[in-house]
Amino acid sequence: MLAALGAAALAIALAGCDIGKVTLAETTPSLVIHSVLNVNATSQGVLLERTLTGAVTLPDTQFDPTDPIVSAGGIPVVGALVELIDSAGNVVRGTEDLTQSITGKGAGSYHIPLAGADLRRGARYQLHVHTLEGEDATAFTRVPNPEVTSSGALSRTFNRDRDTLAVSWNATPGARAYAVRAESPFGPFFLFTDSLGIRFSGQLRNPFAADLQHLFIPGFRQDVVVSAVDSNFYDYYRTNNDPFTGSGIISRITGGIGLFGAVVNLNSGTLNVTADQTEPIEGRFRFASASGPGGTGPAQQLTLYVESPAARDGLPAALSGRYAGFTPGGDGIIGQQIGTTITLALLSNQLAGDTVDLFAGVLHGDTLSGTYKTARTEVVFVRR
Repeated sequence: MLAALGAAALAIALAGCDIGKVTLAETTPSLVIHSVLNVNATSQGVLLERTLTGAVTLPDTQFDPTDPIVSAGGIPVVGALVELIDSAGNVVRGTEDLTQSITGKGAGSYHIPLAGADLRRGARYQLHVHTLEGEDATAFTRVPNPEVTSSGALSRTFNRDRDTLAVSWNATPGARAYAVRAESPFGPFFLFTDSLGIRFSGQLRNPFAADLQHLFIPGFRQDVVVSAVDSNFYDYYRTNNDPFTGSGIISRITGGIGLFGAVVNLNSGTLNVTADQTEPIEGRFRFASASGPGGTGPAQQLTLYVESPAARDGLPAALSGRYAGFTPGGDGIIGQQIGTTITLALLSNQLAGDTVDLFAGVLHGDTLSGTYKTARTEVVFVRR
């Protein structure tokens, strides 16, 4: 009886709950173009793809820079005619990477054989694309024309506990704005400014990082670039990616959507980030011994810092640093410490999500001993 009453109640509830249905009109995929003329590049790249409409099932793949569209889940436009035309009418045609590849990669990725050094500063360029489907798309940009550029001028050792990074540059004819980018293991810091200088405190937090981490991480080598950009670049990225200055996308491509812009680096360099070392875990540790099937493991030397102290008792302190390998190389370290227990992630490409191996150990005075997870090796490091 109770079951019958329950079924009747459910039927009444469903009858009273009328969920509306909306039929969405089928959309036609649009042509998407992404290209930025760069005076520092060896050739000029153009990416061609289609907007996603849900009509195609895309595989879940890991990003591959040699196959940027397919590996990122895009629909490439293959076999297109791609031309770069200067103000005098000279035409340089691009070649699709797919046609040169023996691995079948590079669909929709085109390279125009024009070195950045051969781009005329202050000149106007046209991009023309003609697809196998008969579509035509055009766009124009003007390359900024700075009086002075400097490569490597920002390279220095930077103690984030004491130093402030001050960068200045000259006004650039043809520039709509200036882009400032600083790399970090937790994602880049990127903003536009109309000023001719900027100052970075060593303790600056990165508003573009997921957990608002510090921008400058001790032990890492972090690239900083200041560039002059044209209006197309500025408007596209300030509306596409910047949470502070707009929403939607401003595109100036006729016959498609996306970006055709120009950028000139005004100042650049690499910061070797350090910090004061006052805590017991901080310092330089050298490999002393190893036992296990994995040999010595990846690190010959560890340089460790307390990146952020524990917020309160019982919570971990964040660690950072750098390791040097037995062969030329090495990279950044992130990790944590609770008491004398230490865990470290040895990174590749200075990216927090790209791990070479994990180390779990214990600090006893000047000795750090523990085990690598992947190499399955027990190692001992001694403070120098």
